[in-house]
Amino acid sequence: MTEITARLLLVVAVLGVAGVVAFVVNRIQKPPHPTLSVQIDGDRPGVVLFTSLECTTCSETVTLLRSKGVPFREITHELEPQRFESWRVFAVPLTVVLDREGTVVAALAGAPSSRRLAGALRDADIKVSH
Repeated sequence: MTEITARLLLVVAVLGVAGVVAFVVNRIQKPPHPTLSVQIDGDRPGVVLFTSLECTTCSETVTLLRSKGVPFREITHELEPQRFESWRVFAVPLTVVLDREGTVVAALAGAPSSRRLAGALRDADIKVSH
């Protein structure tokens, strides 16, 4: 093995280790899914969408829900921060699908795919208009 090849392999190995360390540190500092604690305080619609005014992905999620005919209650952080605290929501958008008893069937972080959304709605026995 030439000296150049050996140095290249060393650089690739160091970069690989640095990438793995960065990934692990990021996962430790930022949980993969926000923690939810649903309280029975009158908020038991089928779908609750937690958003923020500055969030473009939130706007995309609103558009997706409307295009699918999904009835939902939007809770915007800047307008109702107490709801974020009581539900322990730390990331937006977060689409929470509840069944008729108010039990969380799914909590979809980020913009949900149509397939995941449809599955959660089916599991909660929520009918949509489209």
